[in-house]
Amino acid sequence: MNKPIELPAIWLGETPLVCIARTEETHDCATFELAAPTGQRFDYFPGQFVSVGAEIDGKTHWRAYSISSSPNQPETLAITVKRVEGGLVSNWLLDHWRAGMSLPALAPAGDFGLKKGEALPPAVAFFSAGSGITPMVSMSRWLLGNEAEVEIHFFHSARSESDFIFGRELLALAADYPQFRLHLFLTQPQGGMPCHTGRLDAARVKALLPDVSGLRAWLCGQDGYMDAVSEFLSAAGVADECILRESFTPPVTEIDMDAARYALSVPAFGKTAEIAAGESLLDVMEREGLPIIGACRTGVCGSCKCKVLSGIVESASNIPLTADEVANGYVLACSSTAKGDLEVALG
Repeated sequence: MNKPIELPAIWLGETPLVCIARTEETHDCATFELAAPTGQRFDYFPGQFVSVGAEIDGKTHWRAYSISSSPNQPETLAITVKRVEGGLVSNWLLDHWRAGMSLPALAPAGDFGLKKGEALPPAVAFFSAGSGITPMVSMSRWLLGNEAEVEIHFFHSARSESDFIFGRELLALAADYPQFRLHLFLTQPQGGMPCHTGRLDAARVKALLPDVSGLRAWLCGQDGYMDAVSEFLSAAGVADECILRESFTPPVTEIDMDAARYALSVPAFGKTAEIAAGESLLDVMEREGLPIIGACRTGVCGSCKCKVLSGIVESASNIPLTADEVANGYVLACSSTAKGDLEVALG
């Protein structure tokens, strides 16, 4: 009797991830292929992200990056990082992270993408700008690798051919797979590849998506880009519930000088600090040097989960929390503000 094949255990963030290869995608963007040193495999659905921590000037900073690889290859996981002005962790990774180096990381998370067990629609439209292309590439690789009977409309906006991340691969996919339709928009094309000139607009979305029945759309890019695309899709007849957005841009909150002030206590660490009305628990706890991880900072990864022991908070998101956790007082520090004095436990 044949013995069943035992698969490696699933990596859940117990160990740092090792960079086993680095590929320069464009002049300001690179892909890092990662592996667990213990040989564990990765389990995620296409569209999710992973958070990595980089020690900069003696402090570990966490950031979330969409996974660009496909779950069809569970031995490794890849993230694609673009240099951005003022991007502390992204720029550090591009300047310092090389093959052989390891960094702490958290298990894949997020609610954006092609979820396990969900029926696939007959057609999908992926809209991205800049590094927002990474989850779209993961989903496309997965769909094509599984020979899914899904028509893929891949919209991407960039400045020029030299800024087109994964350009060669996507052009090859468009040539090899009739169901994969690439719609590239370049504002400053140099004639190096077929594209639409200028910015995406409502008329061109409608022309390129003449039949939106059964279509689902995923959007990733700056908020202004996603706002505009959402309007274009709505005008083309796509229902709001079929338009899904991903964003790692935390909201900027201005705290009024006259805002009420409360006491935030974390007794396990002997800390009491002032928190203003409208200020996130995460901002205060980071300022006080408490050991809390703020990876996505937008209420989707769950890394900053904490428990309210006493007091009342207002939470804008509890997406990664279970119903039992919410009932037991757990909140996301990045998405919660105080409504009075608070006592909180970390973890």
